[in-house]
Amino acid sequence: MQDRKKEMRKALLERRKQLDHNSVLELSGAIQRKILDSRFFKECPVIMAYMPIQNEVRTGFIISEGLAMGKTILLPRVADSERMEAVPVVNPDSELIKGALGIMEPHPSMPAADPRTIDLVILPGIAFDRKGHRLGFGAGYYDRFITHLKKDCILLAPAYDFQVLDQIPADDFDKPADLIITEKQIIHVSQKGRFIW
Repeated sequence: MQDRKKEMRKALLERRKQLDHNSVLELSGAIQRKILDSRFFKECPVIMAYMPIQNEVRTGFIISEGLAMGKTILLPRVADSERMEAVPVVNPDSELIKGALGIMEPHPSMPAADPRTIDLVILPGIAFDRKGHRLGFGAGYYDRFITHLKKDCILLAPAYDFQVLDQIPADDFDKPADLIITEKQIIHVSQKGRFIW
């Protein structure tokens, strides 16, 4: 299974790398507008986003609009080799530094939030399948973090349409996304996601 995941990861990263800057902005804009227009974004008061690297789907509109609406916006921070934290931010332009993995993250002095307060997690990934299974970078930070969330927390995966595959090898402990949103489609994986759309 790990060899298969490694092959898929390499192929999808290469495909994502081929996107030009304008395509990343255009596709990300379309995906973020769908998220911002949704009922669940408007109704969830505490939202965890991510800071994109390379050609990942951008999240800037989600973060700025969420803050403008008075929502609590959290961003991930690597705590150690096993653990990730969610940290509330108010001004991402001044509160972030480059972390150990080369990703912008909240400054170490900023206190982390209780994961059980989060209503919606915007979930990064290299690929997703139609059952919501996620292919990440393989470090397991999100897999471990998700186990600390409350049961009704919504896991939303923004993705380019080519990142949605028919099947990704999954372990029993993998927790699937509830929704996948691309520039072309909205995939309701769970009843939780369908109910709140």
